[in-house]
Amino acid sequence: MPTSWKFLLVLLLALVASPARGGDGPVLEQVPQRWQGVFSALAPQADSKPSTPPLYQTSLTPTFFTPLIHSSRLRDLAPETDQSRTQGLLSSTTWLSGVFVTETEVAQSLGGTGWLQSGIPGDSPNNVSQRMFRLGLTGTNGSIRYGALYRSAELAFLNGPDQALREVWGEWKNGSTTVRSAFGQQWNNVAGDANRSRLEQTYGRVGLAWKRPIWPEISLTYAHNSLNSVLEPLSIAPQRSLSHSLEGGLAYAGTGWNARLVSSYILGHDLLRGGAETTARTQMFTAAFRPWNTLIISPTLGFRKEIQNWSGIQITCPSASIALQYRQSQQLLISALGNYAGTRSSDGLIDTEQMGGKGILSWKLQRSETWTTLIAFEAGYNHMITRTTPSTDSEDISGLIRIVLAAS
Repeated sequence: MPTSWKFLLVLLLALVASPARGGDGPVLEQVPQRWQGVFSALAPQADSKPSTPPLYQTSLTPTFFTPLIHSSRLRDLAPETDQSRTQGLLSSTTWLSGVFVTETEVAQSLGGTGWLQSGIPGDSPNNVSQRMFRLGLTGTNGSIRYGALYRSAELAFLNGPDQALREVWGEWKNGSTTVRSAFGQQWNNVAGDANRSRLEQTYGRVGLAWKRPIWPEISLTYAHNSLNSVLEPLSIAPQRSLSHSLEGGLAYAGTGWNARLVSSYILGHDLLRGGAETTARTQMFTAAFRPWNTLIISPTLGFRKEIQNWSGIQITCPSASIALQYRQSQQLLISALGNYAGTRSSDGLIDTEQMGGKGILSWKLQRSETWTTLIAFEAGYNHMITRTTPSTDSEDISGLIRIVLAAS
């Protein structure tokens, strides 16, 4: 057959097949199997080189935050529509094919008592004191990462209220060694209210981490922190302090478990007392054990001892907690938490203990086509002991049955 007839036959088949395409796919997917080989042979071949990434790419993502409610008492609970929460929008842009990433986030607090105290509920979205603004920059150059961060949250914002932060950081990684550093400033009283004090904190830290397969992870961090008060009202005492801290960590992970031990030493100077020194030592041990796929046990032990060198007073703070989570099946979950914390001073002016626990039995009923039903039984216990003022002791035993209906 002459070449011109072959071309006309292919063109005719393409015109017959094109109405069935409808813009949903290539022509090869719409024609019979026996003709696909003809089209593949006669159609121009696509370039096999990978496409070049775009110079910049932007995405918009809604953000939400709802704090966890640890109390089981009915008086602390509220309907979900009235609970405090935040709602915002995050814009992320990637520049120069991933060399730089910038983020911009704005958020607003909704619900809760602050929502009602700000004025008329309908006018609350326009209340500036419930807003947050954040800017972020992250850059990558080979084994080096760096960035900058700015965040400002007003007085009535739910998450980290009345706090502003600006920071620059860097990270260098070479094999099993990682070096991190950060320098920044943080302050409160963002609105600059002259009736309230503003505490400005300037900090810097440098950390070294070393990790190799099979070996434990070792980390060492040095940090310094200076605290100064400005906008000082007459009724509030000023503050001037400087502290240095050194922290070492050892972490190891095995089959079905992981553990971490952190020890730190802090040396503080009260500049308003002629540089009076305070030293503190802390130890913290955390672990997680998974003897079976359905069971997780997480204990935590902590101890802090502070010595005021200028007065000789010692303050000790032991703490311990354990969490257990057992999932018997996809429908049944059992979790429990117990904790203890104490604070004692050598002069007897401070002597408190707090202990408590909580247990939850959650059962998911058979799902239907429309609804999923969840029933949870919760029980809690809290006991606060103040030996210096026994009249302020408190004990609370609570229980709650929760029924949740969710659309499938």
